[in-house]
Amino acid sequence: MNMTKKLTMLLMAVLLMGGMTAQAQDKQEKQEVVKLKNGHQVRGKIVTYAPLDSLVIQEDDGTLQTIYWDNIKQITKEKWKPQQTMGGDFTPGMGPQKGYRGFVDLEYYLSIDAISEDHFGFSTVHGYQFKPWLFVGAGAGMKISHNKHFKETRGKKEDFFMFPVFADIRFDLLKSKYSPYLDCRIGYTLGDKAFGIMFNPSMGCRIGLTDKLAINASLGYSTQSTDIVVYAVHNTAIRHTKDGNWQNNPYHCLSFKLGVEF
Repeated sequence: MNMTKKLTMLLMAVLLMGGMTAQAQDKQEKQEVVKLKNGHQVRGKIVTYAPLDSLVIQEDDGTLQTIYWDNIKQITKEKWKPQQTMGGDFTPGMGPQKGYRGFVDLEYYLSIDAISEDHFGFSTVHGYQFKPWLFVGAGAGMKISHNKHFKETRGKKEDFFMFPVFADIRFDLLKSKYSPYLDCRIGYTLGDKAFGIMFNPSMGCRIGLTDKLAINASLGYSTQSTDIVVYAVHNTAIRHTKDGNWQNNPYHCLSFKLGVEF
């Protein structure tokens, strides 16, 4: 067998194998698409099919969606597409849905410097979900700080209260039951000893329970202006001054939040 014939046969074998691979890949990349009457669609694999009642479709991330026949316009098989993250349209299910969105959080702030106080409290945020990935809202809360560091100047420990009011912007990174998110709160705190600008970026995880209800947990950094600034010098607590004036140094804390959304 001459060299030309060998090369021809090898080329034909490669083309045949490539065609078979392409067919197999095309077959694997087909997925079921349930198109809804409201214009949305859900892509995945139908795992339960109950005529005249409903079907259950499993999305790429494992989320199971129950869809009733009254809401279905058409079921097709189309080329597989990776699950969308940020961007695109809303999809029915346990991810954020367009419209009003509210949150209630329990919070704890852990001091990470020499002058800050640990404090705890709660907050509530209300706003609008403009895109599957974009929420904008506003909120308010109450925090309690225990004066454990500065008892020398006050005679005794005392609690003081903070009332933050803030704008909130949030980015949900996936349109699924489990999604990481980024959140940032910027505002102003009202109070006696801790007041002024507050800034609290954080990152967390959202766990969808229904199309509206979810649990959120986050870890972040928080800074808060306060006029309680003292240092211990020769066992005597003094206020820190700069150029003869009281210096307003901020708290620096780690923030922990656990809450629900509705």
